[in-house]
Amino acid sequence: MKELIKKDFLLLSKNKSELIELLLTPFLLICILGFALGNLMNNSAENTIETTIVGFVNDQNDETVKADFEAKLDEENVTDLEYQQLLEASSELDPVFHLKQLFEQEEIKELFHLKAFESIDSAQKALENDEIGGIIHVPDQFSLSVLNSTLFGEELKTELNVMTQDPNQIRSITLTSVLDSFINEYNFQTSIVPFAGDTTIDDTSRYGGTLTVSTEEPISAFQYYTLGMGVFYALSISTIIANRSFREKETHVFARIMISNQSPLSYLMSKMVSSSLIAFMQLSLLFGLSNLVFGIFSGRPSSFWLDIALITAIYSLLIGSITSLLTSISLYGNEIKIVNFFGSFTAVLAFLGGSFTPTENFSDLIKTIGDWTPNGATLTSYLQLLMGFEIQEILPLLARVIGMSIVSLTVAVLLFPKRRLD
Repeated sequence: MKELIKKDFLLLSKNKSELIELLLTPFLLICILGFALGNLMNNSAENTIETTIVGFVNDQNDETVKADFEAKLDEENVTDLEYQQLLEASSELDPVFHLKQLFEQEEIKELFHLKAFESIDSAQKALENDEIGGIIHVPDQFSLSVLNSTLFGEELKTELNVMTQDPNQIRSITLTSVLDSFINEYNFQTSIVPFAGDTTIDDTSRYGGTLTVSTEEPISAFQYYTLGMGVFYALSISTIIANRSFREKETHVFARIMISNQSPLSYLMSKMVSSSLIAFMQLSLLFGLSNLVFGIFSGRPSSFWLDIALITAIYSLLIGSITSLLTSISLYGNEIKIVNFFGSFTAVLAFLGGSFTPTENFSDLIKTIGDWTPNGATLTSYLQLLMGFEIQEILPLLARVIGMSIVSLTVAVLLFPKRRLD
């Protein structure tokens, strides 16, 4: 199989038009779009920040919470001094009070505005009608449960509920990140404050997960179009290799390969491996050249480059799987039209995936569809990494890409002709 892979690389290196399509054309587009739309994207990021309205539903009564906590103190038989200290601590540690204070901060107010609702039903109706971008629901006895857990080590009985329209939207991800960061900070602060008795919190993850709010600079036009053009033109590799496979069958090259005791599946796997390696090299060269000329990733730590390499490797495997699928379809049906149609359809995938312009500028439906396309899911993964998200937070998107690879490769193996072709 190594000789077959080597053959694909040699044929590609001798074809100037294909090299121009894979390397020179995307880099020229990166330069043109980066310079032409750089100011537009920067002005858009700076001047058109849209504040998201978040519904806030508080089912608890403050007076009832205070009375119930005082009753709890009476049950614990604490001393008068401890009673007074714990009562003061309860008001200082009230999680709902601190949550409201969070959304009063200027930097948060630029992103989110809390709107009170009387009931969860009315808030959910507003969410369905796109009047609000999310809901924060404080259930009854939430503050009391948190205080009892914090001060007396009891099991947490209620949790803060957060609802959003689409968890993959940027505003939904940001809201979740803000709240999880608040929960993590609240857990940390309460765990280091000593109270009466053995009341230090041992488990700082009981009230939620830990995420980091992004503090990265806004994504520049050169960064965006380097990634967008990269994932778009990587799709061209599948069309190029699949077209070549069909020509090899028409010119009887495939038949001669089979006569040389190569198995049909070895031929198919060689197409997958070669196209995956070519895609990885293409993206690596584009990213490296853009970073060298425009400094798009300058100053990034080594962990960032490792994450970029991981995403690129996963996407390259998907390109290889799509190549094997197109190869199987063209040889099975003895027809090249499907391959040519996919070559034309890549422009539609580029639009849906956001390679030309961010899909956030369009409807939520297009954004959702785009995140389920091969290039769209990969582009969103790259962008979230640039925004400061950890690789663990991007895994759901990468799982989609891996799933597409498995499905494409499985169908390719099932369709690939196992006997001699005419």
